[in-house]
Amino acid sequence: MEGAVGPQRFTQLLMDTSASRILYQLLLYLITVQLCQGADPVSVQRQRWEEATGGEALYNHSPLLPEGREITIFLFKDVPHSRYFLVKDRRPFSVTVSPCDAVLEWRLSVQEWLTHGAHQSSERTQWGSDTTRELFTYKGNAVKSYVQISSHPAFYRLQLMATESDTQIRAYMTINPQSKPPDPEIPFDPRVHITAVGQTTVALAWKASPSTFRYQEHIQYCLLVNQKRNYHSLCGAEAQVKRSEGLWPELPVISIYSGGQVVHLTGMEDLLLPPSRVFHGPKEPKSGITRLCVGNRNAYSVSELQPDSRYYFDVFAVNVLTNTSSAYTGTFAQTLQWPDPNILDLKEGIMIQISIRKGGKKLFSFRPDRWHQKVQFTFDACGEVYVQIRRNGKHILSAKVANLKHFQLPGKARARYVIGIKSRESSKAAVKILASTRPNKAFFPRLPENLKLKTFDKLRTCNSVTVAWLGTQEQNKYCLYKREVKGQLENEMKKPSRCFGPERRRVSEKVRCKYFHHMNTQHAVTVEKITGLKAGTTYLFDVYVFGYKGHSAKYQSKVVKTRKTC
Repeated sequence: MEGAVGPQRFTQLLMDTSASRILYQLLLYLITVQLCQGADPVSVQRQRWEEATGGEALYNHSPLLPEGREITIFLFKDVPHSRYFLVKDRRPFSVTVSPCDAVLEWRLSVQEWLTHGAHQSSERTQWGSDTTRELFTYKGNAVKSYVQISSHPAFYRLQLMATESDTQIRAYMTINPQSKPPDPEIPFDPRVHITAVGQTTVALAWKASPSTFRYQEHIQYCLLVNQKRNYHSLCGAEAQVKRSEGLWPELPVISIYSGGQVVHLTGMEDLLLPPSRVFHGPKEPKSGITRLCVGNRNAYSVSELQPDSRYYFDVFAVNVLTNTSSAYTGTFAQTLQWPDPNILDLKEGIMIQISIRKGGKKLFSFRPDRWHQKVQFTFDACGEVYVQIRRNGKHILSAKVANLKHFQLPGKARARYVIGIKSRESSKAAVKILASTRPNKAFFPRLPENLKLKTFDKLRTCNSVTVAWLGTQEQNKYCLYKREVKGQLENEMKKPSRCFGPERRRVSEKVRCKYFHHMNTQHAVTVEKITGLKAGTTYLFDVYVFGYKGHSAKYQSKVVKTRKTC
């Protein structure tokens, strides 16, 4: 590694050699030309940035590393960059370098002073290349610090180089490591929680930083909102904003000392960079990143968002004194669509019953209000219907349904399900619909594989009929109903009332209700004898089984005619 040269010695060497005089004159000439042509590109960018931020400096172009203040430094890929700081006496110090969004290589070295007696009582200080010593080196994208407990008067050099792409980093140096306020602490639960989602708003909440108990007046929270991705560092997001807004330096900035003052030279791309490194392409698209600082509040509602759009949210705890920040674990949310009057909402665990005309179609929406591992849709159709389910706009299921049927689907965070039901009947079809994120909770009763009712011809008389049906291992309630068929059987089977539940049946049609089950499913059979019937009359028999919250399922109807004579 090259030996470090002090600013005064650098100026002296520059003026003492004839070759350096020529270069010095050339630099002065280029400065004059630049001033005559107008403001340099970096100055224009700096002015634009300061106007946009109310005076905040775009980049710190001084070669010195300030003490006790974190600064942002821009780096060109594969172009070394150096910063210097001076320790005058035996004091501890620490240096912290924070990469923003790319891999960084950095080194810290010390240029020690050699003092020699001269002219009896006077002393003069010299720089020697043999006194340079490397203290620390690192390559990666993690935040790293170097701490030296005790030091002696020396000039330190921090060398930085981006190895993957143009980027920016943050550097912090202090000669009081013990008094340096630590970076804002993140709580044990670092997640940003979404508490509510609307069409144009998203409400957020997060645990307070433990640092607020010690440095409450210096800690504030800042939010980043965008539609592309989450950011793991605040400076990474700021780098994206500057890149998209055209606020990155298009040319490197060189700092030298002249007459005890720092002179910044720009417009030197032909001398310093190969043509391939000079950027003349179009700007990147707008970043779309919104930064909101909300003081010490740990809950905030972001408004003025677009409906049916995905947004990413990041929260950072910021120490306004040191300009350091720590990131919470970001999240994202999909804002709601504007309500569609043609789409009806389904509620968790609440069954609805609808009728669909011939060839008709109805749409329903279900949005779980909590995280769910599974979601179950239950359809009990009286007549054949075609069911289609889409999740967040993506088709996931299609099926024909003619009786009671359950569909279990894997859960997904912040999912919205749209259910379409189309009738395939020549007349109206009735359908019961229930959606739940708790499929283990039996809203509908468990049914046997065979839902047919069986009658015994030998036991059929002019005033009685014997009916049997299968049960299950669960203790359920079964109710038997009868209805006299007075017209044509085909017309009776097409009546919409046949699809209704027992709550829509006449009390006079109820025969009786009973509970039964058997652990051996082969023996889970019940038999009922219905008496008091009319001779030579056709009857329609139905059996309903009841489950959780009174939700019922219907067995297949059975038509029986009593004998004319006994």
